[in-house]
This record gives sequence, structure tokens and C-alpha cells, in this order.
Amino acid sequence: MLGLCRFSYPTGGDGFEGAGGGLAANVARLYDPARLARRFWFFEEICLPTLAAQSDPDFTLLLLHGEALPEPWLSRLQRAIAPLPQIRALALPEGRPHAETCREAMRAARDPEARVVGEFTLDDDDGLAPDFIAEARAQFAPLRPLWKLRKRAALDFNGGMVVQAGAGGIALTPVQADFWAPGLVVFFAPRSTRSIQDYNHRRLWSRMPALTLPEPVMFLRGSHDSNDSRLERRLPGLQRGGAEAESPDALLQSRFGLDAAALRRSWATLIGS
Repeated sequence: MLGLCRFSYPTGGDGFEGAGGGLAANVARLYDPARLARRFWFFEEICLPTLAAQSDPDFTLLLLHGEALPEPWLSRLQRAIAPLPQIRALALPEGRPHAETCREAMRAARDPEARVVGEFTLDDDDGLAPDFIAEARAQFAPLRPLWKLRKRAALDFNGGMVVQAGAGGIALTPVQADFWAPGLVVFFAPRSTRSIQDYNHRRLWSRMPALTLPEPVMFLRGSHDSNDSRLERRLPGLQRGGAEAESPDALLQSRFGLDAAALRRSWATLIGS
């Protein structure tokens, strides 16, 4: 199991909706102190705790960041990931092309002795249920016959929760979202020339066999004023419609081990409200 997390890496102008304006503009935007403070909040309060809680600790996560990430942020990043041996920091020069950089990094990190590699991606404001790695391994079994046909297949956990953080505090919304990046695993042969970053995740179903599992809730997705996906425009059509017996706060605790009240207090402290 091999993952990729891009921590505010300024690409050469591709890979993100808000990446226009050239390298200097991207560096200025991504390394803005106010923006980084909020990204670190998600990374330290949501992303890292859920990675540390994985019931199956046998995975590697590449953490891609710019080699010119300024202090004190670089030292803070290094301290934050130090307790997790699964995270492998990868500092690269700013401005490299997004798709090529990610593909090269993932292919170089594959275990050549593995028979199958399950690749996944996280943004620094995403989180995973503690059984994500274990279930990805277990659910490859029903996919194996289809995987053998083309040596690639996708697993889509489409149940998740959006964590909206803004001036009014934190709101939690259970969602059903097909082929969202934090709920996806793509299985490759170790010597494949392709990687998960070569595909538009929303259209993976058109490129390879895929298994979609609506239960259980498996991922967290951050929504705030500095992320790329503009989730607030799509959220009304994604709600799970009362399918959960638990309240959103209780679901956050039972599935992700996170305390909603503590998160709200921490966020309020960050934004000074």
C-alpha cells in the first residue's frame, strides 16, 4: 500500500484549479503564512491522527513538499511527521510539472518484490478511517480476477464526511461521493508505467474495472477557504440523506476517533473567534 500526499507543493502551473499565474504567484499563494497555518491545522488535527491510527500499519506515504518551504513551517512539518515511520518526506524543487513529478515519485517508491501495489492519494486536509489500509487489502480479493485482465483495477469507498471549517466554526456532513480521491485505491503491477496520478479520479470507472463500496464511511474531506475543490458548491447533492443512525459528531468519533467538540475548540482558537 503506497500513498501520496502533496503538502502545498507549488507545481509548474498544472495539477490544481488555482495554479494559474506562474510559479512565483503559486509560491506566494501556497506559502502565505495565514494559508499555511490553516493547512497545518487540518494536517495535524485530522490527517496525521487518522494515519497514526491505522489498524494495519504496513503502508508507505510519500509526503511531497517544496524544498524551499520556509521556516518555521519546514521544521514544523518535520516534527509533525517524525512519529510516523510510514511517512517518507520528499522535498523537490518548486515548479516541477505535477503529473510527471507524482508519477516518477510513486513508481520509484514501489516495492519491486510486491505482487500488487495499491496506490492512494491524500490531500493534507483529508483523513482516513482506521481500517482504510486493512480494508483496501481485504477488498482486493473480489477484485483480483478483474485485475488480472489488465493489471489495474480501482476500489472506490464512496462513503465519507466533509469537514467544513470557516468563520462560523466547523460543520460535519456525511456524504456519498463516487470516485473522490481520498476514498480511492488503484491496484497496479509493480512494474506498471502508470500511476494513480495519471488518471482523472472522477472518470476512473471509464478506464478500468472498479468496485464501489458505499459502506462503511471511510474518508474525511476538508472544505475551507484555501482548498482547491470548492466543495461548498457540490455539497447539497452529496449528502447521505439520513442514512446514518449516528449524529455527525458521533460518527466522527466512532469511525475516525476524533472528538468534534475538541476540534471546534481548536479551530476557534486558530481563527481567534
